[in-house]
Amino acid sequence: MELLAKSGPLGYVLLGISIITLSVFLERFIALTVEVMRLKKSQGIIQKIISTIEENRDLDMSRLEELVTITGEREVEGLSRGLGIIRLSYTISPLLGLLGTVLGMISAFKEVSLAGGAVNPQTLASGIWVALLTTAEGLTIAIVAFLMYHYLRFIVKKLARHISMDAEIRLMESKRGRDDTTRAKR
Repeated sequence: MELLAKSGPLGYVLLGISIITLSVFLERFIALTVEVMRLKKSQGIIQKIISTIEENRDLDMSRLEELVTITGEREVEGLSRGLGIIRLSYTISPLLGLLGTVLGMISAFKEVSLAGGAVNPQTLASGIWVALLTTAEGLTIAIVAFLMYHYLRFIVKKLARHISMDAEIRLMESKRGRDDTTRAKR
């Protein structure tokens, strides 16, 4: 807490960003984990795709494929919800840290200026140390947020591939069922 207080107002802003980032990460991680479990049981998004196929059996195959693709893409897009916040966090945190450093350096040199140019190395070093705290905080948040973002993107892409493959299998099964029904009518 002492370090946070020394890093000034931007330190608190960075703390807020880190709390929001962690909250979004945990929510998305839990939601994606649940979706992985649903996918294994043919529930969740894949169930919506199955329902789309069953509800639109009367459409020609190309239109049905298009509808299934749109449904899948919309659902996969929902899985990525919130990732933009994490991306913003890893983009803006180092900039805020750098701003804190610049403001801290301005403050340190202002003190030197007010002292009539007499440089007290301890005062200057203390000001620089405090200024660099925000850079370290910003970089730490950015690195962790970067890893969080790419981990979640990996899970979303993996889910999207599985959903796409499963949807193709369901469409082929639907086409096979149509072909069998057509042959039976002849």
